[in-house]
Amino acid sequence: MPVRDFLKPGEATAVINELVEAAGTINAIKVEISIHDASMSIVSGMTAKTWAWRNGKIQVVDSDTQFVGQKIFDPRDFNVSDIAGMFATAARLAKSSAGQQLQIVEYADRTVYMTVTTNPESLTVFFRQDGSLVSQVDLTTLTGIQEAYNDVVGTKKLVNALGILPNQGGMYVDVAAAGTIVRTVRQPRLPVRTTTRRETTTLAPFDPRLVRPAIIATSLNLIVSTAGLSSVPAGWSLEVDSKDNTPEPRMYFTVNGSLTVMTLDGIDVTPH
Repeated sequence: MPVRDFLKPGEATAVINELVEAAGTINAIKVEISIHDASMSIVSGMTAKTWAWRNGKIQVVDSDTQFVGQKIFDPRDFNVSDIAGMFATAARLAKSSAGQQLQIVEYADRTVYMTVTTNPESLTVFFRQDGSLVSQVDLTTLTGIQEAYNDVVGTKKLVNALGILPNQGGMYVDVAAAGTIVRTVRQPRLPVRTTTRRETTTLAPFDPRLVRPAIIATSLNLIVSTAGLSSVPAGWSLEVDSKDNTPEPRMYFTVNGSLTVMTLDGIDVTPH
């Protein structure tokens, strides 16, 4: 039987196009690609059907994939041109390359990502639609703060709060709407997710672009240095909002149990 290597340049892109042509639709809910196998589950009516490269041809195969309302997407919109590079990156981060498989599937909140998993299962590594890595961010560094900030802010014009949760719990923004607060969180190893809780707030909305990741990073380092610490301690946190009814939001850092209040320009205004 013919054997294809889907890690070769162009092969993964080609097989996706072939699967779309065979299925006669772009309404995919799941794509799976490993070194020698590829499949695509599509929705026809309300029923899932899986097409796959098997035994030298593309054919319908048995699958346990079901349609339960997950996000439908066009698989051709996802950049799999360097799947070998994605596998290499995932192997480095997961410290395993055993049984690697790329999946394109809804992760959460109607958002589709590419993931690389292993068998036996290790760390799942996420990639964006353009093939770029969803990095494992360190929220004590400018690079990590910047990526998390870009992810949680996105296209939002107004937020009621922005912050960093203790113990690398992630960066978040809160947006109030109709008696609820929608929180978008970017955890260090995962893409953004949203949760909604029934709650009102008195915090005034502000443009999140007033908050600059570079100022957050330098302010944190200054606080750590002033406290005579050699590194950022565990349990630190940041809250940016207008809870003191100031004309613009302020940054409230809690480091080593001590509160430091700063303007958005990084000026220390802690009450004494």
